[in-house]
Amino acid sequence: MKKVRILSLDGGGIRGIVPAIVIQYVEEKLIEITKNTNARIADYFDLIVGTSTGGILSCFYLTPNPGSGDDLPSSKYTAAKALEFYSEKGYSIFNKSKRSSWIGLRQLFNSTRYSPKTLEKIFKEEFDNLKMSELLKPCLVTTYDLKSKTAVFFSKESSNLKDKDFFVRDVVRSTSAAPTYFPPAKIKNMAGKKMVNIDGGVFANNPAMCAYTESRKSKFDKKEYPSAGEMLILSIGTGGGKFQIPNEDNSGDWGVINWAKSIPEIMMDGSIDTVHTQMDNLFNAMGGKFKLNYKRINVPDDERKSYSSDMADASPSNIEALRKAGEAALHAALEAHEDQLGLDEFIKKLVENE
Repeated sequence: MKKVRILSLDGGGIRGIVPAIVIQYVEEKLIEITKNTNARIADYFDLIVGTSTGGILSCFYLTPNPGSGDDLPSSKYTAAKALEFYSEKGYSIFNKSKRSSWIGLRQLFNSTRYSPKTLEKIFKEEFDNLKMSELLKPCLVTTYDLKSKTAVFFSKESSNLKDKDFFVRDVVRSTSAAPTYFPPAKIKNMAGKKMVNIDGGVFANNPAMCAYTESRKSKFDKKEYPSAGEMLILSIGTGGGKFQIPNEDNSGDWGVINWAKSIPEIMMDGSIDTVHTQMDNLFNAMGGKFKLNYKRINVPDDERKSYSSDMADASPSNIEALRKAGEAALHAALEAHEDQLGLDEFIKKLVENE
């Protein structure tokens, strides 16, 4: 029985450059191994799950090619094009969209630092009226609905119901609406029901466990309700965890502004390593070859001070620093360890389980 192949992508704003670099390598290697220039990420994963910037990448990889014919790739965007999106559009999304903070008084009335207008315009240009139901493969994207006060998973699989289907542009706007960065996304499903959504990173910035549990209750062509031993999971981080906390020793005396600045990073980064540890323990507990079915890639700890801790810093210098961090993550991923395959070997398994 062939294994179900799963890709999980963390949140992290402009740090999405890191997983985008790794995935570009994966796609290029798939082309090399299969000798098929049309090979795409969508062809070699059975489920893609993403939070925030990872949700955006997920939808890029799964956007169908508008053309038709056997001589065309399945997806519209190459992995290189997804990376280009961050490199070329990041400055407009963040730095150019920063609201004026006139002597700090604006923060008393509107704490969001960035206008969503450019972001929404770009998402409309890239995804137009594409719906979740039209994506190429099963997909899960996280958000939190303020109206219902619940975690929500946008899913291609459940989108055959009208009240579960959404425009992709609204999904990516929702999953990337990080508190204090962008205002909540006010959207409607295909049945007209309203939602007010914020970044899914508030509960699942590393969505690998969400990917695992979704797979356990899903029917794939290869296997229905697969166990961990019947999965291959590639989880990619964005190099978080090095954000600055202002004078933590005096946090008991912080005012609203200091807490507002710190809480998003604390919430979004706090669970990342915890989820990885849970996933690692899950697969290691099975022992033998099964522990090689899960691979986690992230920026090495000693490289995490080389770029800004601000996940909205899309300045040219930080973009370049993030590119180097992505290359460092890729270089580390290529090395094999006792409990993890090297990335090239993992990619071969993706092809073997096509």
